[in-house]
Amino acid sequence: MSVHEDTLQGLTEILEYVKGDKSKARSEIVTIPDEELEETQLFYQKFAMLSAPCRQKVIKYIDELLRA
Repeated sequence: MSVHEDTLQGLTEILEYVKGDKSKARSEIVTIPDEELEETQLFYQKFAMLSAPCRQKVIKYIDELLRA
């Protein structure tokens, strides 16, 4: 299928699900290693301690790194 066809099929399934067809529900379980989970939690704890302007700087910095 093309991207267009996949998107159209997905949107059609969403509409059917919203209308009550629960067979169109999808789920996927992602397992995160404990070490990675601990690092992520630590990051969010430290991130939450920052002031709002500093959080915005961190977000901008991460966005720039992801574009590199």
